[in-house]
Parts: sequence; structure tokens; C-alpha cells
Amino acid sequence: MSHEDDYKSVSNGRYYRKREPSWKESRRRSSGRRHGSRHLYNSSNYRHRHERYSRYRSRSFSRTVSSRRYRKHRGSTHRRRHHHSSRKSSLSDTYYRKGRRYSSHRRRSHRSYRKYSDDRYRRDSSHRRRRRSANRYHEKRRSHRKRSHDKRAKSPTDEIIHFKWERGMNLEDYVVMNKVSDGTFGRVLLCEKEGKQFAVKVVRDVEKYTQSAKIEADILVDIKKSDVNSESHCVVLHDNFMYRNRNMCLVFENLGPSLYDFLEKNDFKGFFIADIQKMAYQLLKGLAFLRNKRLIHTDIKPENILLVSGKNEYIEVPFPRSTTGMMTKRPATSDIKLIDFGSAIYEDEYHSSIINTRQYRAPEVILDIGWSYSSDLWSLGCTLMELYTGNLLFRTHSHMEHLAMMEKIVGPFPEDMITSARKSHGKEYVDSESPKLNWPDGAKSKSSIYRVEECKPLLDLVKPEHRVFGEFIRYVLNLDPSKRPTPEEAMEHQFFVLKLPEN
Repeated sequence: MSHEDDYKSVSNGRYYRKREPSWKESRRRSSGRRHGSRHLYNSSNYRHRHERYSRYRSRSFSRTVSSRRYRKHRGSTHRRRHHHSSRKSSLSDTYYRKGRRYSSHRRRSHRSYRKYSDDRYRRDSSHRRRRRSANRYHEKRRSHRKRSHDKRAKSPTDEIIHFKWERGMNLEDYVVMNKVSDGTFGRVLLCEKEGKQFAVKVVRDVEKYTQSAKIEADILVDIKKSDVNSESHCVVLHDNFMYRNRNMCLVFENLGPSLYDFLEKNDFKGFFIADIQKMAYQLLKGLAFLRNKRLIHTDIKPENILLVSGKNEYIEVPFPRSTTGMMTKRPATSDIKLIDFGSAIYEDEYHSSIINTRQYRAPEVILDIGWSYSSDLWSLGCTLMELYTGNLLFRTHSHMEHLAMMEKIVGPFPEDMITSARKSHGKEYVDSESPKLNWPDGAKSKSSIYRVEECKPLLDLVKPEHRVFGEFIRYVLNLDPSKRPTPEEAMEHQFFVLKLPEN
């Protein structure tokens, strides 16, 4: 019989044709020829020696790298090219000097393979090809709208797609000078018109943010009409327009940094007590103005309170509450403006169940027993305490833990609040039998209980000479919203009459 090399004999003398190589074996052999012999065992000789065990191998055997597949070659620089020095140099040898596989192995020969999960360091070329084909498949499934969005500017920290800007471009009649900040809502740009500077808030091209910006514009226009003498301490809206029927733009007066940004750049050292007095009085006047307009801000926090003075307008003085004489920054003026009315609502409008940033959220909101103007007073008290200490008053991300901290810092909850909570979605946070919180039984972990135990009563967080400030905060942070003071009542507190020492 001719071509006996293509056949193999068995004991009974009959001939059977050799088994055709599988697609994995063919690809492994061709890959070795094309890519400079990346595989140690990819020859037909190896295949015939080990084909008797092929039926017992797993499907992932061919994807396993050689140094992990064969114990004797782990951690060594041994390569097939050393055994076949007579092999002609391939294109990869010429282009990559000694081949990509060889050189990359030399760079990391003393390290473990498992530390390198990046595709560039994969030893198996067939696995690399599968990954590339899978990526191409998933890219094809992305919608056309998604691909078009990829061409726009993105925030470096997340997938938020921001408005793409250039210095000197025009937004209607406003010339872009610089970027001020980025946020979830969009991007704030410093612009100029007729020699005056403005802060233009360019809202993202997302329907819910566009609608929120339109509501904010309507509210600010309403405030501006009523605030003839500039007593509201709310930011002034000069103009609003749609840029190319895509991005809503709100033109504000140019202000300084937020109180949070100032704290952050000051290493979270608190403000002077005299400055806190003035800021608190202005904020209460602003809340009183909004209450007369039947408006609830719903998102009072240091990030939404801006200094009128610029970010570079401050003085460095010794920090009065420090025993080491450290220096601190003090703003040039204590004038502030309240911003971000995108979440503000009128009293007669629908009240959603959740408002405020969590750390400034009132207890009646968490217990779902109804909220109103007094929720802004609670947020104000948390904000003022943060301005004093430089830290959050309630540092938590859990509703149950948050309520337990309130009880530890402020005092026990009234029985009528617990009773009302049993009839709402807040029933999971209260005990079903006795008028108290479901604590510590409702704690998620032991660390949660420990964090609550670490909390100190409110008056222990202030200096003895500033006790009247602590009493004012406790007066504002009344757990019962019906007994919480109005802004006008809070402005009559003794805290605004006395001149407190700084140290």
C-alpha cells in the first residue's frame, strides 16, 4: 500500500488511517510557526506522544500555559527556540528582535505569572485571539447612540459624560474662559460677557437633569422677582438658554468656592466661631425667605453654600482651637450664597419619600412619617456642626445606624414618632412592641454597633466656652419635627447675641 506513512498498523495486520488533528492542535501548530514559537510543545511529535491521553484532558488544557502545565518548566527561562536553534528566524524575530514572547518573558522571569493578568502578558496566543474576538462581538452589540456618546468628553473618575468645551468658544453671547468644576449634573464654566464674569452651569444631555434645570430656573426667576433688596442670600440667576437644542445652560453670578471646598483645602480645620455665627444668621434669613415663598430647599449642605469672596481671598492666622499653634486659613468675608435649587419644591407639590444627602437627612424622612419646612432646619444644624468641627456629624451609610447615632448624639426618640413609624415603611427601624428603635437587634454588624457607641453627646463635641453654640445646635436638631423651631425663632436664639471667644 502506498503512502504507508499516512497509515499506522495494529496487531491484526489491518491498516487504519491516522486521526486528523483537531482544530485546537492545528491552531497551536500554526500559531507556533507564525509567532516565533511561543509554545514549548506545539510540534506534531509531541501530539503523537500524548494523543493517548487526549480524551482525558479538560477542554481548557490547550489554553493552559506551558510553565503551569508542566512542573519541570515552572519558573525557568527554558524555551523551545533553544532546542531548535537551526530554525529560520520568523517575521516576529526580525520585528521584535527576539520575539515578543521571548523578550516579555525575560523582563519578568523572576516574577510569578499569576501577578500579570493583563492580556499583554498572556502566554497562550489562542486565548488572546479569543479575547479579541469576544471584545469585537461585544462592541458590535453596543448601540449607535452609545458609540456617538463615546466621542464626547468624559469625567476622569467615572462614566459621566460631560459637555466638551474649549477655551475661547462661544456659548451664545458668553465666551468660555476656564472650567470651574464638574458634578453629577454637568459642568460649570467661567465665562465672560462685556467685561463681566459669570458662572455658566452647562447641564448634561440627560432628560432628568434637563427637566431639573428648567425647574431650578423657574424657581430662581421667582426668587429674583421677590428679592428686591438682595436679602434672600440665594444665588442670582442672570440668564438661561438651550445650547444647540441639547444642553441647558444657567448663567449665575460668579462666586467663590463652596464651604466644603474651603474646608478641604484647609485640611478640614473648622471655621472660626464668629464666622459660623454670621453664616448661620444668613442661612436662617435665606430659609425664612424661602418659607415665605412656600419653598423647601431639601438639599442644604456645605457643598451647596458658596462664599462670595474668591478662592484666593483669605488670610492665614493661628488656629484658635489648636494647642500646637498651627496656622489656618480664614476667608476674607463671611458672606455666603445658597445654591442648587434643582431639588427644591413648593409646599403644595408632591413630596417624595427620600430627600437630602444621607448625612444631612432628617429623622422624619428616614422614618417615612412626612416632612416639611423643618427638614431644612435639621440639615442646617448638621451643616453648622460640620463647619465647627470639620467632620460630619453623622458619618454613616445605613438608615438604622443613622437613627441610632441620632439617639446617641441628640437624645431618645419621642413615643409618638415611633408609633407613627410603625404605620409606614419605617416600621423596620422601630421595635414592634416597645416604643424604641430596633437597636442593637437591627444592626447589620458588630462594627456598626461599635461606631454608634463611639458617638459622643452633642454638647461634648464643642468647647466649654462655646457651650451656647452647642445648645443652639441641639435646639435646631430636635428629633420631633413639630417642635423644631422656625427660621425666625432660631434667629432669636442667644447664640446670635453673645460675642463668643475664639479660644
